[in-house]
Amino acid sequence: MKKIYPILLKVVETNFDNTVNRICNRLQKISPSHYEIIDFERHQEREEQFLSLICDALRNEDVGILEKHMISLADTRHNEGYTLKEVQSAIDAIEEELWHTIVHSGYENHDIIDMLFECHRMMVRARNQFATSFAEKQIDTQKRMNKLKERFYIYKHDRIDLEDKSSMDTLGEE
Repeated sequence: MKKIYPILLKVVETNFDNTVNRICNRLQKISPSHYEIIDFERHQEREEQFLSLICDALRNEDVGILEKHMISLADTRHNEGYTLKEVQSAIDAIEEELWHTIVHSGYENHDIIDMLFECHRMMVRARNQFATSFAEKQIDTQKRMNKLKERFYIYKHDRIDLEDKSSMDTLGEE
């Protein structure tokens, strides 16, 4: 399928700004989500960066570029309080807008089908990498919360024991 990368790259680069604008408009309509409260300019900045990474992956014939970004993005979005569902919805919207761009590119049907397949394959890998990294972050956070709860329980229990001893000492003095 890598023979389709140069054609797909050309389609994405040729329609870059229009595709970014359509993606941004869609993301602002994902409700309820963090995406609906971000201003258009911030969306534009983010989606230009993401689409540029897709272009780099196509240019270098290396989807790993996109996967590495998704690991970092999972950490960032988790720390910002996004849910996995929110981000997966955003990735779906991006893929659908890329499909729209490809379908309307004017290429022969067999090339369009190949580009759609390759686009979908890239987005599935990106989506899966994000989900895996996000889940790992969630699990790590849950483990840290459990340890904190355990420490709090021990602290609270020890304080109760100290308070009980203190009240017994006071009773003994009377």
